[in-house]
Amino acid sequence: MRRPRLSARRLLLIGVFVIILAALVYVASQPSDIQPATKPTVTFDFDTGYPPLVETQTTPLNQTSNGITAYFSSPSDTSVAPAFSVQSYDTTFTKLSQFSGKYLYDNNPTRDILDIKFSTEIIAIKVTFATVELQDGAVTEPSDILLTAYENTNLIGTTTAYGSFSSDSYPQGTLSLNPGQLFNWVRIAIPAETPTTDFLIDNITVTAISTSTT
Repeated sequence: MRRPRLSARRLLLIGVFVIILAALVYVASQPSDIQPATKPTVTFDFDTGYPPLVETQTTPLNQTSNGITAYFSSPSDTSVAPAFSVQSYDTTFTKLSQFSGKYLYDNNPTRDILDIKFSTEIIAIKVTFATVELQDGAVTEPSDILLTAYENTNLIGTTTAYGSFSSDSYPQGTLSLNPGQLFNWVRIAIPAETPTTDFLIDNITVTAISTSTT
């Protein structure tokens, strides 16, 4: 009994299928030029970034670290009275054990806002802060400080925290936000209902999204 023979058309279709399958296997086996997204973590400490900063330098200013630039400014900045300046223990004699070297200092007795805009999108941020208030009978718990994150003009998330009193000059703590969405700038301020108005910040650590190529 004769075996059924495949028609020429079926043989052609099988051949085309085999060629396509082989091509797909080959492409899948090749190394990709685009590597998986990485999550670089960068810290802006006012000491190691570029350009170098000097004490008494005022906002607006920028710092670049590991290819990411942070732009520091305030809506209340003026040429006569900039809102924030770069200071250190050598210029203020303020003891802040959680700070390192230089930091941003609130110049004005009024309630100032600090904006930090980034050259790339980030997914998380952590900021070391101090609120300018002394521990005495009237103040038993330090004031809140507020961080608000935006993607351009879209609100992404907020977080508040308050520091802890210690043997240092002012209460210190950290603000952390990981909202699960990308953002590219943050605003830091003391809420209007709190008695204190001034704050200091240092060591802004951000986690950014980037894609590397080979």
